[in-house]
Amino acid sequence: MKSLVSAVSTLLAWLLPCLAGAVAVLAFAPFGIWPLLPLSLALLFYLSLRQSPRRAGWSGFLFGIGYFGAGVHWVYFSFFNFGNMGGFFSVLVTLLLVVYLAVFTALFSWLVARFWGPNSASPIAANPTTVYLLGLPGLWVGLELLRGWLFTGFPWITLGYSQVDGPLAGFASLIGATGISWLLAFIAGLVLLLVQQKWRALPITVVSLAVMVGIVLNPAEWTHESGEPISVALVQGNVEQSLRWDPERMLANINLHREASEPFWGVDLLVWPENTIPTFAETLPADLLPGLREKSREQQTDLLTGMPLGEPSSDRYFNGIRLLGGRGYRKRHLVPFGEYVPLQAQLGGLLDLLQIPISSFSVGESGQRPIALQYSDHLIAPSICYEILFSGEIRDMFPDAGLMVNISNDAWFGDSIAPHQHLQIARMRVMEVGRPLARATNNGITALVNWRGEVFAQSPQFKQTVLTGVLQPRQGSTPYVALGDWPLRGLLLLSLGYLYWQQRRRQMDV
Repeated sequence: MKSLVSAVSTLLAWLLPCLAGAVAVLAFAPFGIWPLLPLSLALLFYLSLRQSPRRAGWSGFLFGIGYFGAGVHWVYFSFFNFGNMGGFFSVLVTLLLVVYLAVFTALFSWLVARFWGPNSASPIAANPTTVYLLGLPGLWVGLELLRGWLFTGFPWITLGYSQVDGPLAGFASLIGATGISWLLAFIAGLVLLLVQQKWRALPITVVSLAVMVGIVLNPAEWTHESGEPISVALVQGNVEQSLRWDPERMLANINLHREASEPFWGVDLLVWPENTIPTFAETLPADLLPGLREKSREQQTDLLTGMPLGEPSSDRYFNGIRLLGGRGYRKRHLVPFGEYVPLQAQLGGLLDLLQIPISSFSVGESGQRPIALQYSDHLIAPSICYEILFSGEIRDMFPDAGLMVNISNDAWFGDSIAPHQHLQIARMRVMEVGRPLARATNNGITALVNWRGEVFAQSPQFKQTVLTGVLQPRQGSTPYVALGDWPLRGLLLLSLGYLYWQQRRRQMDV
């Protein structure tokens, strides 16, 4: 009987971090139960501080399996439904991605146990407040930044995105999504400190929360209205993903968008989604683009459409946005194994075996500037799909641009949580820069977002429709536009450096 109880206890001990990671995903869209995130994180902190480095590493890994398994499982739909990979290989590749991401949480827990665990040179008992409130948040966010950069980065379900509709949203214009991640990890540390230190930690908790509440309740309006509002129409064609690149269906799909747009010529800005025109201009019927340009000129309507840019005969072509009659934009941050292949020479045989469908887009040049609309006096900051995850690249367009336009095709992800998460990420970018957003997608979620990050018009998913509304461009710089993540990076270095200095001092005193 005792052996059975021991076995069950051991099993639960291993399942607990995995379950905590999975529950944490409920903090993100479309669920929005944000308090679960710092509570789950506090549990991971506790386990990491009470275990050996090896056991803590496994706990962190299992937390990551639950967290990323629940949070990014939707990539399976891309591989299975549109990648022709079959069920086994689709599951395998999805699992490999989740395992890779879980390595970051495993490394976090291992490092926590190694430097602050019970058997470390600087045990937690020596200075719990400093470790809980500086060390743990600093280490977590440092690894989150690494995950968003390594191998071009994958910063999906960064902690801060959970706060788009949460109480910490007011910090977005100050410290961005990554800074809010630090605050959430800080709150998780406070929770753990309050539970373990009880009344002794109460003053720190009260002061910290009072400062946060004060900032949230008194948000500064860093940007201001600029020029006249512009009317916008966003066409959601709802073209089936399996037919989107079919040469025999290409003109029918383009004409579908033309017909849907017909009643809306005369608005200031008309937007078609990513790769609505799925081929080069030179391969289209000779009268198609000139006819659209003429219509645009007659009606004084700027038309933006997603389409490949470059020469058909060239080795370099780009996923792009084209302003008919004006300048285009070339996507700067491509999707690994979707739009390009890192280490293609080394991985070619594996890709053939897995039958992963890939494109060979080139990376758009850095330093591209906002697109000037032709018939209204405004500059727009363009972005395509996956790019909206990278705040630094979005921030490059400001303070010059007065509004944002993001085009996407989330049909890759089916009826999963991914489109909801994608819109949530886009809303965070809006709050960071203080500009409104027009977001046009193939099958949803197409949306109009005001400068505060509030969605005031939204399309239903999986339906052909045109979303209309009015956006008010703005000017000015938020602190986050001006400074980016540099203050946070400085805080991380100072806090971790301070902890290292404390550890060295104790070692010398022994």
